[in-house]
Amino acid sequence: MASLKDLAETCGIASSYVDKTGKTHYTEDPVRSFFLDAMGIKNATLADCESSLNALNSVPLLPEVTTFFDDEIISIKPFQNCHLTLKDENNTIIAQKNADSDQEVTFSDLRPGYYTLIAKTATEQKESLLIFAPKLCYQPDFIKNKQHIFGVSLMLYALRSKNSLGIGDFGDLKEIVELTAKSGGDVVGINPLGVMSPHTLPSSYFKLLKGDVSPYRSLSRLFINYAYLELKKEPDFINSKQVREFMNTEEVKAEIKRLNDSPYVLYAAALRLKLTLLQMMYDTFIASSDKERKNAFQTFKQQKGEELDNLCLFEALLENHPDSPFWQQWTDATDDITSKQTAEFKQAHQNRIDFYAYCHWLADIELKAVQQTAQSLGMKIGLYADMPIGAASNGAEVWENPKAYTLKAGVGAPADPMRPRGQSWGFTPYHPLELVKQHYAPFIRLVKENMAICKALRIDHAMGLKRLFWIFFAKDNPVVQGAYIHYDMKALTAILCLESNRSQCLLIGEDLGTVPEGFREYMAEHGLLSYKVFFRQKEKDGTFIAPKDYMYMSLAQSSTHDQAISFGFWANEDIEVFKQCNLYVNEEQYRQNLDTRRKDRENMVKAFQKENIVTPKTLEQMKASAKDGATIPENLETPVNIYGAKTNSALYLVRLCDIYAQKELDNAPGTIDEYANWRLKLSHDIDVIKQTPTFANALSIIKQNRPK
Repeated sequence: MASLKDLAETCGIASSYVDKTGKTHYTEDPVRSFFLDAMGIKNATLADCESSLNALNSVPLLPEVTTFFDDEIISIKPFQNCHLTLKDENNTIIAQKNADSDQEVTFSDLRPGYYTLIAKTATEQKESLLIFAPKLCYQPDFIKNKQHIFGVSLMLYALRSKNSLGIGDFGDLKEIVELTAKSGGDVVGINPLGVMSPHTLPSSYFKLLKGDVSPYRSLSRLFINYAYLELKKEPDFINSKQVREFMNTEEVKAEIKRLNDSPYVLYAAALRLKLTLLQMMYDTFIASSDKERKNAFQTFKQQKGEELDNLCLFEALLENHPDSPFWQQWTDATDDITSKQTAEFKQAHQNRIDFYAYCHWLADIELKAVQQTAQSLGMKIGLYADMPIGAASNGAEVWENPKAYTLKAGVGAPADPMRPRGQSWGFTPYHPLELVKQHYAPFIRLVKENMAICKALRIDHAMGLKRLFWIFFAKDNPVVQGAYIHYDMKALTAILCLESNRSQCLLIGEDLGTVPEGFREYMAEHGLLSYKVFFRQKEKDGTFIAPKDYMYMSLAQSSTHDQAISFGFWANEDIEVFKQCNLYVNEEQYRQNLDTRRKDRENMVKAFQKENIVTPKTLEQMKASAKDGATIPENLETPVNIYGAKTNSALYLVRLCDIYAQKELDNAPGTIDEYANWRLKLSHDIDVIKQTPTFANALSIIKQNRPK
């Protein structure tokens, strides 16, 4: 008789994992049962487990998905005697063969791509997906030639300029790209640009979301956030009399000043202003006689297809439910994309749906123009984008295809010394069995769309290619409960390799946290760069890894959006914020982190001294300050950047906020409304950055210290 453990393992639920400290944690039966229930797998009794396991192990003619890399022989062994037909992505028949179940059938001379393999007998037919991919993801020339490049990373929303409307925009991004290229940099990293909630909705909408404005939890990861549009340069802005009159009112001028003067992004007000302007612009566009632009708009809609149409429909539906941003709570049957009520709503609101498509069209044009600028300036990469690991449970991706996700489970990380309650990231994970049944279509589309906007892409929490830590919360227990659930790493990696070569996009796998054994080696085998964060790169004795010992196939930074920046790291900013947000289980954990940070500062000073990158005077100042971090050494960012620049990593990025001595965190993981996450603006606006030498000097120092 099958056990609950047998069933769970067949469904990908791991029986144990080893944490960062080397301790083994075992999955308990209540956790197994919770996640099997979430997957829709019956498991209440041993008989249920036996029945479910038999169903999962029933043998079809072919596996749903078969994956090969280009250094492997494509060999298929059907489970019955059958006739095999192989078709390419254009539905063209490539090969036909008769197959016996006791021997393997091989296919040769195939180009990398997705193939449909059809097995047919006298009584049944089965279609499966065959993925044939290059073993390596795309390797640009600078990687092949072992060159070392550098650039800047930033939070786009945090940029400010005299032309912005309360939030950083693509015009601001273009300015930073030009400044970076002028200083010899080849890459500008940006936060995820997924779609935010439409803010024709009242402010109460954000209160219901507990102030969650994370770029890692968006309505859709497939399309671009029109909040980042540089409206003032759009033809429909310039040509609209209504826009000109609106912008000239004292009330609007005062609102723009309020938004721009705020040290934090006031998302609800900024998006409401932009959507008001976009509606006027759309009216101007519709009334115009510009056939070329109208044809381009129609082409965009056709190219983006059903996913764009569904997203715009979802955005219109959100407006129709102003008191409920969670589609699961809609009571008019529009929570179901296939319902009659949803179809009727779509028919009645086509103009509003087209309005949102117009917004996404403009965003697509503007962002791609920034990348074109980078390429015209000779940058080896240009934009380095970021793809979140999971879909927001209240977003359009889950609404349009709920079967592909496990709605009752979340995604996060197990407890560790720095975050002893564990982490909940607010994502809904892919259903591992359903994703295979859908031949990875949602993941393939996600990867395609994200690679279309950049020449380097960060895969957030890349360990999700192999396993994700699914979570839930037990009653009266603030610590996350969970287990690792496994996915087909070979299939997901093959998709990345195939699409990256098609898009000529370099891939960086963010491999921080609890990393399974052999994972980094697997990434390297397939040409994904590792992600090295200076403050985390330590030897077993706690000392910092020497720059020369960083692996070449990596991207190095001093910190990430989830960690303290140089100044905040030195001053314990993150530790104090976590305490204020009640993220420690007890006082002892807080004290332990303070002690660890003291040792980190002392080891940092030793590392700088060993590399001879600080003057004797600065060295003494740092030694004196290292004990408690109460005094931040002057120009701390300089030795941090020199150290990072000297690393053997193929890429080194300096965070823009680090250049300008930001101390505050961008984000405190594990919080929603306890901290002002994803809101802090840069202290200096674009004009100041252009007119003062700070930016150029910082990049000059980095350029001088990169390995030749």
